[in-house]
Amino acid sequence: MRYPVLGALMVWAMFLCPQTGQAGWTRIYGGEADDGGYCVSQTSDGGYIVSGYSYSSNSLWILKTDEYGDTLWTRDSADWRIGKGYSVQETADGGWIVTGYVAPFRDGKHHLYLIKLDSEGQVLWTRGDWEWINEPVGGVGYSVRQTSDGGYIIAGATSPWFGEIEDLWLIKTDAAGDTLWTRIYGGEGPDCGCSVREASDGGYIVAGYTSTDLSLWLLRTDENGDTVWTSGLEGWWYGKGYSVTETSDGGWIVTGYVEPFDDAKHHLIVARMDSDGDTLWTRMEQGWFPNGAGGVGRCIQETSDNNFILTGYTSEWIGDTNDLFLVKLNPAGDTLWTRIYGGEAEDAGYSADQTSDGGYIITGATKSFSVDGYDLWLLKTNSLGDTLSGIEESVIDLASNWHILSPVGREIVLRYEDSSQGFHANIFDATGRKVDEMHSDQSSGVINWGEGYSTGVYFIKVELDTSGSAQKVVLMK
Repeated sequence: MRYPVLGALMVWAMFLCPQTGQAGWTRIYGGEADDGGYCVSQTSDGGYIVSGYSYSSNSLWILKTDEYGDTLWTRDSADWRIGKGYSVQETADGGWIVTGYVAPFRDGKHHLYLIKLDSEGQVLWTRGDWEWINEPVGGVGYSVRQTSDGGYIIAGATSPWFGEIEDLWLIKTDAAGDTLWTRIYGGEGPDCGCSVREASDGGYIVAGYTSTDLSLWLLRTDENGDTVWTSGLEGWWYGKGYSVTETSDGGWIVTGYVEPFDDAKHHLIVARMDSDGDTLWTRMEQGWFPNGAGGVGRCIQETSDNNFILTGYTSEWIGDTNDLFLVKLNPAGDTLWTRIYGGEAEDAGYSADQTSDGGYIITGATKSFSVDGYDLWLLKTNSLGDTLSGIEESVIDLASNWHILSPVGREIVLRYEDSSQGFHANIFDATGRKVDEMHSDQSSGVINWGEGYSTGVYFIKVELDTSGSAQKVVLMK
């Protein structure tokens, strides 16, 4: 049976920018409840496709934008009650393939879901795990890719109950979404496949985690799903692999997190392996982030210059989320640069893709700049990870004697103190255009700003003595 039930979702997009060829921009999309993006890629028309979730409509969510982040269309799975879209890819015919889960039955289970859309976002067909096996155990699809034969490979996990993970699940379908084979891998505890790719020499590579030794897990299979080898990171107690990609030399690079120390933190891990799964090097985030924060790597890709781009979120405590990051590494795993984006609340990055202009597109969720809970966050950067031309964005106060007391609201409240030369700041809109200035001759004070300016994102660039820094703020009218 086919269940073409996706409808349109009305959303608002904040951070509106004129359609100019700026190096970068940010956009926020959402409604009255939590919303977020899990996967993003640039599309053949120069725009972007995002899959994620909208608790505002209680559903899986797909968002298509133009090159400036303006919404072209959205789709949701509201008829299936709750759902999430974890992975989306443009297909050879110009359409889209999406996987995630929905909850269509009152059976206490998530059900793996596969959706095929045409280039306009119209549903061509859908498949659910209840169509593939006689007594569906329930499941979640975390990653989908079109394969060289025109079909699809899906990695995920069986899920016998809401929120539970049982075994790693690998599913191969034909071009119509009909199952060619399924494979289940795992031990007595939870095992999961979070990322899958077709290998250049045939077969598949899956990154995830296994309960067998409580570790990050790489699984290499042949074209029929039979195991060729498995690989983990021995000596790193507990971990998960969230993203894997094949490197230009035929090896693999994977990211996720490990817990090697008794410090109650997740620590971001990047591991490069040869074609047989033997580790060439590993890198952790120590020194990348402020205040000794740990982190979680959610997506890694090789870039056109044979380096690597990595996104995820910083974390100061297990289960904690702080700021979205973008890190570029060279082939040896050395850091070329690090960018951190966020505000005073929780912000996370889940997916990044290099764009045709050499920059990057990132999606995730932001609580710092949302109105209610989390909102889907889309960021376009230049090749150095900056979102605005001429403004070096910083979420860390480089000058400790000024602070944004109210970064989101009808007006922005700023406090400064102990500034012998007074206070001066320039204010830029989201295109990088200077729109206002702040001046004060006093050595300390409180400044309110925003009257007469429209809703959107602005940057306050402060010059105190000989130092300067920039802080993102949001006006809401």
